Amino acid sequence: ATPRSTARQLVREALERYGLAPEEGTSGEYVLCDVVGRPGGPGGSWQVEHLRPVGDSERPLVLQDVWKPKTGCSRRFEIRRRQEVERA
Repeated sequence: ATPRSTARQLVREALERYGLAPEEGTSGEYVLCDVVGRPGGPGGSWQVEHLRPVGDSERPLVLQDVWKPKTGCSRRFEIRRRQEVERA
């Protein structure tokens, strides 16, 4: 990933790398999410405090430089099924 990489490009590359996007257009089923939270749930699991789908043309590494989570929290990017994110 570079500062010029878009969310759509990163999703497509990740799916290809892990063999999850054999057909053209499959990457549209997934969305990159900006997730803010903290470890410490049951069994040390991640507790999500905020989840936002990143727009396909947004640049995640630029977002990371511009906006920092509050003290005690950290950010990670996750690929999730678009349908599940839209339902939530």
